[in-house]
Amino acid sequence: MKGQEAIALIDHLLQSVNKKHKLNDVQSIVFLETWEGHSYQEIADRLLYEHEYIKRVGSLLWQKLSQITGEKVSKQNLQAVLRRYQHSRASDNCTQDWGEAIDVSHFYNRLQELETLETWISDNSTRAIGNFGIGGIGKTSLSVKLAQQVQSQFEFVIWRSLQHSPTLDVILSDILLILIGSEATTNNFISALMEQLRQKRCLLIFDNLESILQGENRGGQYQQGYEDYRQLFARIADEPHQSCIILTGREQPGGFAMRSGENLPVRSLKLCGLSPPVCQQILADKGLKATLLQSRDIVNYFGGNPLAIKLAATTIQTLFGGDIQAFLLQGNTVFSDLWDLFDRQFDRLSPLQQQIMYWIAINQEAATPPKLKTEILPKVSGRQLMEALEALAERSLIEDRRSLNPTASTSLMLQPAIVEYIIERLIQTEISNC
Repeated sequence: MKGQEAIALIDHLLQSVNKKHKLNDVQSIVFLETWEGHSYQEIADRLLYEHEYIKRVGSLLWQKLSQITGEKVSKQNLQAVLRRYQHSRASDNCTQDWGEAIDVSHFYNRLQELETLETWISDNSTRAIGNFGIGGIGKTSLSVKLAQQVQSQFEFVIWRSLQHSPTLDVILSDILLILIGSEATTNNFISALMEQLRQKRCLLIFDNLESILQGENRGGQYQQGYEDYRQLFARIADEPHQSCIILTGREQPGGFAMRSGENLPVRSLKLCGLSPPVCQQILADKGLKATLLQSRDIVNYFGGNPLAIKLAATTIQTLFGGDIQAFLLQGNTVFSDLWDLFDRQFDRLSPLQQQIMYWIAINQEAATPPKLKTEILPKVSGRQLMEALEALAERSLIEDRRSLNPTASTSLMLQPAIVEYIIERLIQTEISNC
């Protein structure tokens, strides 16, 4: 909440008691300066008033707010009290349906990403936001936490998972029932939803977008029977309304990247890995005490993937007796649940995309597009190769080495854990073919 927003809230509180009451000029300045953390003496010096007068203005204002909110207000807790009041009021005025949203009471330090997303949402011109990244990177948790923090800006907050691939008619009829209060009497659910998004300020979150996209060929292509989602997302992105939709997934849907931009109504955020100190906290919550160096090694190995880190922590506890160093030294760290996570992502790839992954895992230092085109067999066209590489990059499975080290030579790379998985899978395939 910014200072001017807080002043608007206080005027509302004062007028709820007496419609003629609102902050006068001196009260507004004292409040804003206090909100910014300035002392009474600093405020008095700036306004050329006596210190005692400014202190009295502040004290009387805090007393009034204490009476209205039912909680003692002071200079020290002013922001906390008003945020709690705003949150409680939002809960009363905002209709929320969280569907299968997960618990995010243990949320790990995505403060910069949250701030960016909140800024986008606070700009009422933002109609669609994409939150994309590799499986397990924390997209779902971030979407839930974000929705909780911005709910006061909306009349409706509706969170839905696409994990079980619901048809668009099924999911929109459900949403319209919440927005309208009765079943929609129309066969055109998209137009009915757009009308609601214009009339009401709604926040819609669609999680697990990859469940309705094709796993092979070019990225972002819809599965057969789910093409109408493209029309929905296009209309939400292109038509004026006062609402916002957040899409999370392992890849962007077709047409989304074309519409997104820094100064456009559609924005996109690629979620990256966590830092070593946050990894340290995850391990501590699992009962493991890691040094910062050990945390850095784990982050580098798993690309800062929070799900992979949690799975590794379980392995450290169950197979290594909590000895993190022994886990790091033994070298083969892709076990059970983590292997299954990689399997689900690898099995969605086309044969050419899988072949590229195998080749890069074996030839990481020399993995450039020209080298791939020369050595991939059977031969493929430049267009086919670039489409496959773009699909892998969109799914966060490959990246340019220069993204980590700008001075490095151009080459494609995989995270160490993925390299280990790919090579082990290649060995198993070779054995089964013998």
